[in-house]
Amino acid sequence: METKIDEQNIIENDEEFIDEDNTLLSELAKAPLNDTKNENAGDWQERHNKREALRAEIRERVRNSSGDSEYFHKGKPAPDIKDTGHKNVAVYARVSTMNTAQTTSIENQEQYYTKRISENPDWDMVGIYSDEGRSGTDVKHRPEFLRLLEDANAEKMDLILCASVSRFARNTAQCLKYISKLRTMNPKHPVGVYFETEQIYTLNRDGEQALQIHAMLADWESQNKSRRMILSLDQRICTGQYPVLDLLGYRHTPEGDLIIQEDEAVTVRYIYIALLLGESCAEIARTLTEKERPSLTGKTEWSSSSIPGIISNERRWGDLEARKTICVDYREKVIVPNNEERDWAYVPGHHEGIVSPEIAKAAMMMKSAAGRLDKGVPDVTVIGEGALKGYVSVSPHWKGMDRETYLNTCQSVYTEDELEKLYKDIRIWSGEDKPEVISFAFSGYQVPPGIMFLNKGMPALTITNRSIKFSRACRKKLDDCEWIEMFYHPIMQSVIIREAEKDSPNAFRWVTDKGNMVTQIECRTFSGILYDSLHWIKEYSFKFRGITKVRGNAKIMIFSLDEPLILTGKKEKSSDGKTAQYILYTTDGADCDSGNAVGKGYPKAWKRRMGMLSYFKGQRENKINRITEDDIRQEGIRTVNPLIGELPSRQELREEMERLLMSM
Repeated sequence: METKIDEQNIIENDEEFIDEDNTLLSELAKAPLNDTKNENAGDWQERHNKREALRAEIRERVRNSSGDSEYFHKGKPAPDIKDTGHKNVAVYARVSTMNTAQTTSIENQEQYYTKRISENPDWDMVGIYSDEGRSGTDVKHRPEFLRLLEDANAEKMDLILCASVSRFARNTAQCLKYISKLRTMNPKHPVGVYFETEQIYTLNRDGEQALQIHAMLADWESQNKSRRMILSLDQRICTGQYPVLDLLGYRHTPEGDLIIQEDEAVTVRYIYIALLLGESCAEIARTLTEKERPSLTGKTEWSSSSIPGIISNERRWGDLEARKTICVDYREKVIVPNNEERDWAYVPGHHEGIVSPEIAKAAMMMKSAAGRLDKGVPDVTVIGEGALKGYVSVSPHWKGMDRETYLNTCQSVYTEDELEKLYKDIRIWSGEDKPEVISFAFSGYQVPPGIMFLNKGMPALTITNRSIKFSRACRKKLDDCEWIEMFYHPIMQSVIIREAEKDSPNAFRWVTDKGNMVTQIECRTFSGILYDSLHWIKEYSFKFRGITKVRGNAKIMIFSLDEPLILTGKKEKSSDGKTAQYILYTTDGADCDSGNAVGKGYPKAWKRRMGMLSYFKGQRENKINRITEDDIRQEGIRTVNPLIGELPSRQELREEMERLLMSM
């Protein structure tokens, strides 16, 4: 019968002797005890006896060893907060908010530790380091804590007193990191921290495990506090108790009402009105600094970067949005916009606004123009009669228009019958419909588009998905004028330009101070409208020939957007050695083939015909030829922009500006 030996138990019992005699135990461990398949009982007994002899030898050596060796030296006792001897002592105190209750707390901490240090004859006060209104989850925002570390590194202190682990740090990793740093940054001069509440001294090794537990609890409490705050805000939003704070122009009541502060409201109104009249953020900041207008915190020096935040806050026009941002990491304080990830609320008309919503919308759009609309908010005007009826003014840098607004503004000056006829003419000119009567003399003739004959000496307009560019010949044809107006007809897909006075609301300058043509005029919104309306491929640019009409002393230039020269931006040659002449250029189904286009070309549909039937071409030219000098000089009718709403007139805005400046 084979005997079963508990090998694991034998090995575990030998562990206490490993440090005493590695040689004996290493020999002992080499012999396996439980290989019963290859060894008989006699072999096992011999090995067991040998092992027991080795164990007896170890015991005998330990019994006979002497404990009073002259080479033995006892280590220092673990450091203790009660140890005597001179120490330079610092105090670290922190509270997380600026409310009056916690102000009392930090004052009490400072007085308590000042008294305690003065009562200990071995201690000298180095200083009190206090972070008031600072979170304990991250040291980056605690300047006094960072100064404490610098002074500790300079060996200005031996000991730091702190009320509790949570006052030192609420982040477990950071707490242990900086405790270790204080202990090891200068190995010959370690700095310990004594936590009063937990009675832990960090230079005492016996307290290290307790410190880890308390640091973890402080971190947990910080995380739990974050959850409680989120839940509290959820409950307040759900029940309509929206959180409000003081801001420039308003003070809040305990009931959550916002009350206008008239003196501060003057500053806020000035910012909005100045933007509407074309001043840049830098110019506004300069004026406020010169007038020594105080901010919410009392500072009288303004910067351009402070203006956008004021005008974009919905509370300034009477609305309230609760929980615009959320914290996704309470330790790192990572704040991101709330994209409906947590409960939120938007309350229109929550309180009395300093400005109207219409003024606020316009001001934010003006801010995005970056000071390039120095005449102020552009007017939305449309020519109401004559050969240019339906053309809508275009301000290149203005983002306050969209495709629907252009179309509705254009249609507003037509009767239903006029619109029906206009749309029918457009369908005929484009070949979608057939006319009722065609002159047989010209029914089969086709006329090539004028863009095919474009050369450098002819006026041209180039449109990209973010800008427009006029050729030098355009200015020559318009007598080298400096300012122009541009109009767009969204039904006929046509653009016109004419000379304008500098003071005209929507006029823009197309030459530099040196008299050169502006290389490119940025107009992303208008270009985007054209690309969407005509289904152009956004990677392409489009060039159009301008037709100039002179009537008396007035001139106008017309660009038909259905006759493009397509610029693909590529210069490669096709397989037959020629650049592509007819290419696909729109996003309409099969007509979208941007990958195969090279160089420049014309619409592929023109390959099957020379261009427009001469009859249709003549009809269009007759319409253009009917333009008179009065048509060219006609001012547009000012309309309300539906994207903004009714605004005060330019004169009313100027008068308001003067009143505000006088009251500052």
